[in-house]
Amino acid sequence: MGSSGKMGQALDDLLVKTDLSTIALKVSVGSQKSKNFEQHYMGLNQVPKATLATVDIWIDFSSPSGFVDLLDVAEKSGSKIVSGTTGISEKEFAKTKNFAKKHAFFWASNMSVGLWAFRQALKAFQHIQNFDFSLDEIHHTQKKDSPSGTAKTLHGDLQKIIGKKIETPTSRRIGGVFGVHTVFAASDSEVITFQHQALNRAVFAEGAIRAALWLANKKSGYYSMDDLFKNSKG
Repeated sequence: MGSSGKMGQALDDLLVKTDLSTIALKVSVGSQKSKNFEQHYMGLNQVPKATLATVDIWIDFSSPSGFVDLLDVAEKSGSKIVSGTTGISEKEFAKTKNFAKKHAFFWASNMSVGLWAFRQALKAFQHIQNFDFSLDEIHHTQKKDSPSGTAKTLHGDLQKIIGKKIETPTSRRIGGVFGVHTVFAASDSEVITFQHQALNRAVFAEGAIRAALWLANKKSGYYSMDDLFKNSKG
């Protein structure tokens, strides 16, 4: 879902290079025709019901409205969903609770393995709660949501870890940057800087495929990167 977007194109290219014998049918939904998918439709409302019934898992990198439409379609067809769509309102996202009661649903603002490890490293800050903290994020100029979904996730993580509120992340949109997230911790005597940089979009596509293969064996429920990497060494 969202195959014509930048993330959709990255996923499209990676699926061709990945030996996934479990995939019997590839359906794409987006404004531009997919290069590699066997079936392509401009919108979900154009996909035949018979085709919808054959889709086991949707990988979604679309838009907030596309995300909501997909929830409705997948609920009727019984499909599972892996989504990395951000910019979703609380009201829209609340619909995932009902969906997850009967279907498997996976969502992450960032599906990078390294970013998940980065989030775990932030837990060390619980020992210096008296420091001042701030977050900064940079993305390409076509990134619509600001702060990014990843920045919001890091912001929430950090506030829980240090037990206090911190300012909203600063956001910059320049060039073709895939994503740079920086966390600063400072006292009067020292500064600590944690940073994660995404070098390409393939890292997010790889995470999405990994999540989809993992979710294939799961029953109903709401899952995240923490569930995916629980008891995992990468």
